[in-house]
Parts: sequence; C-alpha cells; structure tokens
Amino acid sequence: MLYRLIVAIIFFTATLMAGSGDIRLNQVGYYPRGVKVFVVVDSASTEFTVKDEQGKIRFKGPLVDKGVWNASGENVKIGDFTRFGEPGKYLIAVADKGDSYAFRISFNLYADTLKAAMKTFYFQRASMPLEEKYAGKYARAAGHPDDSCPYHSSSGHMLGRRASPKGWYDAGDYNKYVVNAGVTVGTLLGLAEVLPGVFPDRSLNIPESGNRVRDLLDEVRYELEWLLTMQDDDGGVFFKLTTKNFSGFVMPAEDKAERFVVGKATTSGLNYAAVMAQAARVYGKTDKAFADRCLKGAISAWDWARQHDNVVFRNPPDVQTGAYSHTQFDNEFFWAAAELAITTGKADYLDFVRQHLKPSEMVVTENWRNFVRNLGEFSLASIPGGLTETERKGIQKSIVALADRLTEKMQAIPYRIPLDRFVWGSNSDVLDEGMVMALAFKYTGDRKYLDALVETTDYIFGKNATGYSFVTGIGSRSPMHPHHRPSEADKIPEPIPGFVVGGPNADRQDSRERSRSGVEYPSKLAAKSYTDQLGSFASNEVAINWNAPLVYVLGFLQANMTGAGAPRSK
Repeated sequence: MLYRLIVAIIFFTATLMAGSGDIRLNQVGYYPRGVKVFVVVDSASTEFTVKDEQGKIRFKGPLVDKGVWNASGENVKIGDFTRFGEPGKYLIAVADKGDSYAFRISFNLYADTLKAAMKTFYFQRASMPLEEKYAGKYARAAGHPDDSCPYHSSSGHMLGRRASPKGWYDAGDYNKYVVNAGVTVGTLLGLAEVLPGVFPDRSLNIPESGNRVRDLLDEVRYELEWLLTMQDDDGGVFFKLTTKNFSGFVMPAEDKAERFVVGKATTSGLNYAAVMAQAARVYGKTDKAFADRCLKGAISAWDWARQHDNVVFRNPPDVQTGAYSHTQFDNEFFWAAAELAITTGKADYLDFVRQHLKPSEMVVTENWRNFVRNLGEFSLASIPGGLTETERKGIQKSIVALADRLTEKMQAIPYRIPLDRFVWGSNSDVLDEGMVMALAFKYTGDRKYLDALVETTDYIFGKNATGYSFVTGIGSRSPMHPHHRPSEADKIPEPIPGFVVGGPNADRQDSRERSRSGVEYPSKLAAKSYTDQLGSFASNEVAINWNAPLVYVLGFLQANMTGAGAPRSK
C-alpha cells in the first residue's frame, strides 16, 4: 500500500511539473455527472486514454478533428469522456503529445475555488488591516483611510473635504470607481437573490463571520457602505475616489499620494440608483434601517439623473486614472428603473421599464456598459415584483433565446466556447455569457444550457489556446505575475489566489507602450494574445467586475452540479 502511494505521488508530481501544454483541459477537473471535454492541438493521434493515479487506463475514446481555428492558428481535435464519471485523480494521455496536467473528478469540484474567488473581495478592502486570522500569509497593514479626501474641482465643490472610507480597490490599482462598483455589486446581489443559500454565515472567514448574516451580504455591504459616502447632497453621485496618477507597485499602507473626490456623471448616478434599489430589497430582510437608507439614496440618485440625463464623465486634465467613460446612458437608465420598479412597485418606474423594454434585442457585448441592461432584465425575469407574470415570462424567453444563440456559436468554434472576439477583459465576457446560460437552465431545466455552462467554465480553467488556467492559484499553470499591486508588493512568490485575469486581448494596448511597460506577447493571434507579465495591464490585470461573474457561474454550478443527485449529461 505504501509503495503504491509513493508511486502515485511521484506520478502526479511529475505530471504537474511537465504536463503537455498541447492538451488543453480544465485543470481543476470535472463533475462526475457533467460533460467532460478537452482539446488537443496539432496532433496526429486519433484516440486518447484516461489514466488513474496508478497509471491504469480507465477510459479510451476517439479524437474528433475540428479543423484549424484561425483565432489560434492551431489544428484542433476534441476528446470527450463524459461517460466516465468515477471520482478520483486522473490525467489524459495522447500518443504524440504525452500526458496532460492532472485533474480531479469530484462531486464538490469548485468548492475551494468558489471560496477563493469570493474571498478576493476581502483582499481588495480599503481602509482596514487584513489580519492574519482572516488573510493568512497575505495579511497586511491598513492603507488608504480615506477619512478626509479633498474635493477635486470637477466634483462641483471648490472647497472642503469628504470622508469616504471602506469599499474595494477596483482592480490592480488602489482607486475606487462608482460605475465599476455598480456592475460588480449588481452581479453579486443578483446571485444572492437567485441562490439564497450561497455563502452562508461563517463560510468565508471574514471579520463579520458569525453575525448571523450571510457572508456574501457582509462582504458586499463593505462596498455599499463606501458607495453611500459618494452621494452628494443634491442626489448626484461622485464618479470616483482616486489619486491623480496611478500609484507605484507598493503596499496600500505605503501609498501616501493624496486621493481626491472626482467628477459627477449620469452614469455614476444611475449605477448607484440601481444597486441601492437592489440592496434595499435584499438587506430589508436583515437590516431595515440600512435598507431604508439605500432606497432613499436610490430614489434621489434616480431623480438627479433624470434631471441631468447627459452628464458625460471625462478625466480632468490633471487626473490620469481610469475613466470608465461613455456617452450613451439608455442601458443604465433601464437597469436603474428595473431595480426601482421591482423594489417599490411604483407606477413611474414600471411605466419607464415598459416603455423601454426590448427583450427581443437582448445581446451580450464585450463591455459592462451594455451588459448592465442585461442585469436589469435578469432581475425583472427572476424576481417577482411590479411586472406581470406574462411580462416576466417574456423576458425569460428572450434570455433563453440569447442562450440558444450562444450555444449555437459554441458548435461553430473548435474550442467549443461562445466567444469569437478577444478584447480587453475577454475572460469576463466569457463569464457574462455563462451567466446567461445559467439563467436559461434555471428557467427551462434543459440540460443543454448547464452543459454549455460547464464547457464555458472549462475555458477559464485551461481549455483555451494559451493553456493557462486564468485564475490565480488555481490549476497546474496559472498566472504568477498578475497586474495587481498587493500581489507584487508583498514579496510573496505566489499571488493572492482566486483572481481571474483579463485574458486574451487582440488589441494588446500595453505592447504599444513597450518602452514603458516592457510587455511582449508570445503571439499576435487573437486567442493567444495573453502574457503572464506584471506590466500587462491589457491581458493580465485583475478587476472586481471580472471576479463577480466568476463567482456567479461557480456558485451556480456548485448549486446545480454537486452531489449524486446532480443532473446527468447525455
């Protein structure tokens, strides 16, 4: 027995170190009753085997040629071992490519990964120390108290200071932005409403654990309490709290640059109105006073935005941090009206929703600016309140129709993913599409949508043209140098786990600034335009709005695929 154990350890350790980069699979693994598909590239082999820890062949199957994928320049073959579902540790073997990275088949496949993905929001907290009992080796001193921040002239205030503590750092930098907070909180609260049991109290080991409130809601509240500080007396909402330039790669406590309350815009007001209306109904069950405060802020922000319906944010000349700027506000207006309509049931908001409801035009596009409309439609379809049952069913039907278009696209792409454009944050686009598939399964119970969600998630964890698992600390080959200040400045070799990086980006904006960033890409092909370099803000940065859909899809899979009673793939 001891000999067999030693052999197994040596076998799998060697595999982790030297797994074939040409066999692209989910490096976390697969659910026993889920679809199990992988890719092998540029191979002459016609079959594959699945081997266990002792090297014993447990399954054989054919490799199906899918031809050349222009986005990666590879000849792609697909292997499918869905029919094999015995829990354990395995690897894939292909004659002319060797062995893959090791993976698991497990009923509780994403339990640890899901917690890590959600825990990243705790690691992004501003204005408080991260204690060792919660943060482990990533403990750090408090930074950015934000208790006395001067107004920038763009805010409409010429004098004075504002206390604006708490909240999450937005991305790889230390600034806080209302619009990105909006889509992030909206996604997480949407998950809380669709899956009431996700992240119960004491599940995340955060300072609030044990207070009889779900840890998910405790973590999101830390961001909401910052957002509440960003509303002006007139109902408008400041755009961001930021330094004038991006700080260096130092720890939060070492960043002493002055931070300013900057700008005010229609978008910041509407994002605020939407999430505060959503928060009012979610937190109303546990803290009515907080919920009332959120709803009051939502209504006043909506009123301000209606009176200032074309205030475009642009960075002032002396501010060079993230702009998150655009000039069309229809999607934000719809989202805010939808959340207010569900929460209040008032005719004004319902009328606005009905006048602007266009479910037949629902799409997933490559940026949050358009996806926020979908958040409104997701809420209208899933949460009773205001709209009639017939209207809700109509929106559900449009979500299912969009999922059908996405699954059809998957059949046409050799890697079996729903994405054919690779831009900034492409991994988030894939995960947003996964949210659509999740809801289509919720509304119909049709297994094909759950299978599509499983395969879409496989892409994030290694079944992609780069061979990386795109989530830090997860899988055999994951990013070691994300564009994330704490992960670089803490001098710990491994980055904080659980962050999904931006992913392939055909525009490669950072390589255009090579003299400054030093970034070089191994390939200019769209699906391979990713590099694990610290300077690659265009492909290797992290962001709260990218982790939110990761948490959503993993939470949905854990709720629907865990246990022997999970639905079986065909």
